[in-house]
This record gives sequence, structure tokens and C-alpha cells, in this order.
Amino acid sequence: MLKFVYLAIVAFVLVLITVNMFRKKNNFFFQLDAAIVMVTLLLRLLLIK
Repeated sequence: MLKFVYLAIVAFVLVLITVNMFRKKNNFFFQLDAAIVMVTLLLRLLLIK
């Protein structure tokens, strides 16, 4: 049960980062940082360690 809550929080943060990444279209370094964080969260969401 606790695992699903954790995965839901990770998925929510991933969605927030994705939305924020597409709002800041002019800043390449911000998008790069967001993409790196998104990759790590996506791997964590898919339970790949």
C-alpha cells in the first residue's frame, strides 16, 4: 500500500516537471536539468534501480 502512495507521488512530481519544462521554452539549461530529473524519476517510477 505504501509503495503505491510513493509511486503516485513520483508520478505527480514527474507530471509537474513535464508541464513546467514545456512552459519555459526559451531556457535550454532549465530544460536540460528538467530532462535529467525526469529520467531519474521515470526509472524510479518503473522500479528500475
